[in-house]
Amino acid sequence: MINRIKSILLSTSLCSLLFSMASCDSFDCPINNVVYGTYGFYVNENGVESAVNVLDTLTVVTAGSDSILVNRIQDVGSVELPVSYSATTDTLVFRFTDINGLMREDSVFIDKENTPHYESPDCPASMFHYVTAVRHTNILIESISIVNPNIDYNVSENFKIFFHSGN
Repeated sequence: MINRIKSILLSTSLCSLLFSMASCDSFDCPINNVVYGTYGFYVNENGVESAVNVLDTLTVVTAGSDSILVNRIQDVGSVELPVSYSATTDTLVFRFTDINGLMREDSVFIDKENTPHYESPDCPASMFHYVTAVRHTNILIESISIVNPNIDYNVSENFKIFFHSGN
């Protein structure tokens, strides 16, 4: 009887050990595998670059599908926007509405290379991006510079959007 109890305890201990080893993983998968590009807002007056807050109401949508990425925010100096998973060009529409209801918009076209990124065999693949070029319309946006072309899990400013001074 004692040998039987010892055998059961040993089997239970081994099973518990195996289950705990299988359930313990030294790597945690990211909850969200979407990466975000960070856009800072600036003006360049007389050769002096200054960060600014957009006082108009800002809405950002994707062109084509009209998915709303940012809806009616005000008084912000930057935005983080998701990057499409596999498209080679993202098209964003920045809609600015002033206090009088006048809406103006600029389109931003981001050309990028997409690279699959694997953290662990247990985790789904993420897509990291390398920005190769940025184009835009010129209603309110004067220029856009690429600060950090690598868009991945490291949150840092990727783009500087310069507005026409006086707008």
